[in-house]
Amino acid sequence: MDKVIVMIENRKIYLSGGKSYIITLPKRWVENNGLKAGDYIKMDISDNVIVLKAKDSEKAKKVVTLDSKDICHDCLIRRIVAYYIAGYDSVRVKVYSGEHRRAISLASDMLIGAEIIEDLGKEIVLEIFTDPNRFNIDYIVERIGKMCITMLSDFKQHLKSLDGYIHSSIVMRESEIDRLHFLALRLLKSEIRPENLLEYRIIIRALERISDHCVKMSDSLMSIKMQLPKLIEFVEICENILKMTMKSYHKRSSDLADEVINEVEKFYSMEKKYSNILFELLEDFWRKKESIEKSANLRIILDSLSRIAGYCSDIAEAVINMCI
Repeated sequence: MDKVIVMIENRKIYLSGGKSYIITLPKRWVENNGLKAGDYIKMDISDNVIVLKAKDSEKAKKVVTLDSKDICHDCLIRRIVAYYIAGYDSVRVKVYSGEHRRAISLASDMLIGAEIIEDLGKEIVLEIFTDPNRFNIDYIVERIGKMCITMLSDFKQHLKSLDGYIHSSIVMRESEIDRLHFLALRLLKSEIRPENLLEYRIIIRALERISDHCVKMSDSLMSIKMQLPKLIEFVEICENILKMTMKSYHKRSSDLADEVINEVEKFYSMEKKYSNILFELLEDFWRKKESIEKSANLRIILDSLSRIAGYCSDIAEAVINMCI
């Protein structure tokens, strides 16, 4: 392996022509990359970091061979996802059963840019065609946030109508959010790392968990098999908190983030009202002698709402950290 030499230098900024700012490039770096006067270089620009790259430079392709002989279906999927997040460009899997083939196919469907390009019978090659330069991490985060908001909005309608189509729609969006979640983690592990890396991971993970709880609530409602309009108020409060949370992220506003945390505390203080509604619904279940399973599913819905509010608070705290 070639030795990588890291040089840290301070360079003075000069003013040219009264309008443009210029700096000189290290001569050794220019010569090592075969550059000359008149050539172009690539610049990756963020708030206070600029990364310079020789125009024709290409990173080495990351390839791995995975022997799935003693790996179960779910474990194989997790391994492939892990290599995807770690930034690998090609995963060659030695397969031994139809179960392994199904796992690879499912993993391909779960990961944006992952395609099976070769099947040799005993080996399957999964290539990942994602260019970090073509994706914007903030766009992905905001897209996931909007999808979570619509899932909560649709769940309100679901509480009134008990609509199977709405339930299916919520489940499908959660699958798409999983795909975006894995892509975002891959981008954060790539060479182009944004500032506040930890905060981005917290926010992306929290939004993915919010989508999981939306599905959990919808599943529970389908199991209860009855409309629950009394819960709409609580879902709407969560929806508004999430909207405010994403607005604080978009504007990078610590004031809005503080407001989110305060609203979450108010939500938690509504425990008495929660308990009254819970008791009324449970009493109705008991009268119908359907208490045990329905009561459990009702508690899942209420617990998920509480957790969604908590994840909004986590995101708000991360936003405050990003504003410092």
